Amino acid sequence: MKLLHLADIHIGMENYGRLDSATGLNTRLIDYLDRLDEALQIGLDEQVDLVLLAGDVYKNRSPNPTHQREFARRLRKVLKANIPVFILIGNHDVSAAAGKAHSVEIFDTLAVEGVTIAHRMQLHTIDTLAGPLQIAAVPWINRQAILTKDDLRNLPFAELDAELLRRVGAWLDALPSRLDPSLPAVLAFHGSVANATYGAERSVMLGNDLVLPPSLLAQPGIQYIALGHIHRHQTAGEHPPAIYPGSIERIDFSEEHEEKGVVIVELEAGGAPASWRFVPVHARPFRTVRIDVREAADINARISSALSKHSLADTVVRVIVSATQDQRALIDENAMRKQLEEAEVASIASIVIDVERNSRARYAAVADELQEGLTPRRALELYLHSSKISAARRKRLLDAADELIKQVNAEP
Repeated sequence: MKLLHLADIHIGMENYGRLDSATGLNTRLIDYLDRLDEALQIGLDEQVDLVLLAGDVYKNRSPNPTHQREFARRLRKVLKANIPVFILIGNHDVSAAAGKAHSVEIFDTLAVEGVTIAHRMQLHTIDTLAGPLQIAAVPWINRQAILTKDDLRNLPFAELDAELLRRVGAWLDALPSRLDPSLPAVLAFHGSVANATYGAERSVMLGNDLVLPPSLLAQPGIQYIALGHIHRHQTAGEHPPAIYPGSIERIDFSEEHEEKGVVIVELEAGGAPASWRFVPVHARPFRTVRIDVREAADINARISSALSKHSLADTVVRVIVSATQDQRALIDENAMRKQLEEAEVASIASIVIDVERNSRARYAAVADELQEGLTPRRALELYLHSSKISAARRKRLLDAADELIKQVNAEP
């Protein structure tokens, strides 16, 4: 039996986009829809038996009719191929208010044949062309469902989390006794696993995480753990494989160097751990161009030359120019924008002139960034700028760091 595992579609994200005159849609919405088309086509080409979407279909809990229409159109193509679709509810799908519908509830309400919506902890048996498949669903853990109970309403958050973890753990510990050992079994969880590495999702999360230990998910009889919620593709467990496929499209520049894609899962009879492989998709490239003009004689010529050395067509690009206070007024931002447009970039995210400040102002700026959170690369950059080393040496060190980060991100 073969599965397509994907997650974190986030239809509706439109940052760095503009209106596309041909379709009337935002260009970044088109990117996300194109990636979903590509992901589902991979499943069709691989002749999968089921599509498992591990949460976060939309950007938020109230998708507009256009977003709903575009998602439904793509599901229809899969369903016409007699491939069932299993959708786990994620934190961007569910409403925090009791009684309000979640973002994909309409498929459940209309009882769309071939679509299963998992909005609570439950063991499902799905019929596929390759036979029945068991899926133990653990959707986003909604604290509000427990907060409405009188005995827990006034508990401090720490005690509430402990109670939530106890209840989820009890359900998972009882799972093996409920599984049919003659059928393949998968566990789907939308949330955080204790040893996972976060990315941009920290800035788009709706609510706090309940973090589960990997050992709690790795129940006997489960052959594969399909994870969602964290945008960076990674392995969170080996026995059985616990895999985050990651998001299918980049959200912001913190994901600039991350490869995006989906996972093809193969389940064998007899309960052996599944085999899997990551299949990349063609996510929109993001590029950061850093230019240091503090020692340049001709500032704008230096900027133009630096931009021309990069292949920027079809990318979302941001430019960061390091300059002195005296140089700031001499920088021609309009010329930079014109050059980028002539290079046929998909979008100019930002042009930032990073003016060298006095120490007090610089340390205040660092403090502000620390409040927001720093990437390792940005932390190194700030440290080097505070050090008494030449701009040329800083550039060499940052280039070496970029190469190291690229190698680390490329590792399976």
